[in-house]
Amino acid sequence: MNKFTIIHLSDSELTAPGVDPQYHQRLLPQEKLQRVFDDVLEHQLQPDLIVLSGDLLQSGTAGDYARFHSYLREQSQRLAAPIEVVLGDQDDREAFNNGYLSQPALPYYAYKQVHQNMDFYFLDSKWEENKEAGWLDREQLDWLNKNLHLAPRRRAFIFLHHPLDAPALRPMRYALLQNNRELLAILHGHNIGGIFTGHLHFAASYLVESTIPVTAVGSASTYINCQDPHYHEVHDAVTYNVITIQRGLASITSHPLYLGQSIIDTVTVNNTGFAKHRPRLTSSRRIANGPFA
Repeated sequence: MNKFTIIHLSDSELTAPGVDPQYHQRLLPQEKLQRVFDDVLEHQLQPDLIVLSGDLLQSGTAGDYARFHSYLREQSQRLAAPIEVVLGDQDDREAFNNGYLSQPALPYYAYKQVHQNMDFYFLDSKWEENKEAGWLDREQLDWLNKNLHLAPRRRAFIFLHHPLDAPALRPMRYALLQNNRELLAILHGHNIGGIFTGHLHFAASYLVESTIPVTAVGSASTYINCQDPHYHEVHDAVTYNVITIQRGLASITSHPLYLGQSIIDTVTVNNTGFAKHRPRLTSSRRIANGPFA
């Protein structure tokens, strides 16, 4: 199997012209994202795939997502690599569907691609509006389960916005994927090469189920110091990862481009545990003309 290179970035959190970005950032999010693409080109990394794993825009309208789609198309041509996206908690699903996809009826944006006899899954872990935590609904889990069984021998790699639970992230449970067990039950016994996420605004790497590596990439917009579980410090930052896959094994290198020393904002967290009220996974309705074909 040939070497396969992926540029992975997350949490670009772009804003519309004239709209102040979240936190008091010294550099505009648009400038930071462009730094990533420029760095990839300057160092001739020649990616086979580029993935933006959620929190694409802040308060984005359909028009904003349409312009963002055009911008990514230009960068894709410039870097000679396809660019894929998934949704994060700050994204507006309706605006994304209308502006980015031009398919307003889609309930989720989950899909699968095959590259070099490897399966890549892009999952939509956005829960409800105004919820920071992530959730994968029953229909999406059923779709993933079905597709994994259709190709049991192919190595599978999964991208989504929200990280899975781990001992080191226990104080962050309020922000993680809330139904980890259901996802891991589906992945059990399959040929999973890695799970790649964002959302934390700091880098993290760990194993789940003792065998599946999870890597959360640092943010393309800010770094958040969460050492104090109840008081987080925000810095300007730009980071992306390079994922190199060869013989089905993924290795990851972090590429930090900028880290501001000043604290530009703070975040207070009261309850650090899982969400108390989570939906039940009993629904099994079919979605006509949805993304789970």
